Amino acid sequence: MRKQTVSRLGDAEKGFTLIEVGIALLILVLGIVGVAKMQSEAMKGSSFSMDMTDGVNLAQDEVEFLKSLSSSSTSLGLGMHSTSPITSNLGRTYNVSWLVTQLSTGVLKIDVTSTWQEKGNTHSVTISFIK
Repeated sequence: MRKQTVSRLGDAEKGFTLIEVGIALLILVLGIVGVAKMQSEAMKGSSFSMDMTDGVNLAQDEVEFLKSLSSSSTSLGLGMHSTSPITSNLGRTYNVSWLVTQLSTGVLKIDVTSTWQEKGNTHSVTISFIK
């Protein structure tokens, strides 16, 4: 003869209630929304980082060019100078300019600045060197 097992729980206490399922879904949705927001912020940071890298590279290219010039070059005359606007592969426009000041006879300080606009904000990076 087989022994039958009797459940101590009533039929009403088996499974999940609608409230428990609702709370579990709410927690799941909040987690998904948090991950989506985090991904959005990561993409914004990545975009700004790419813009900053382009700005630094353009300024560094100009520094290398200016270092290669002789001291009598008109590009190294005292005052502000600039290139024509440069458009990156992603469509961002950069303005590269440099300020030449004389520290002493035959010694020039050159500040090269790359500037760009992003969502109404102006960003820039400056590299300085002595020639």
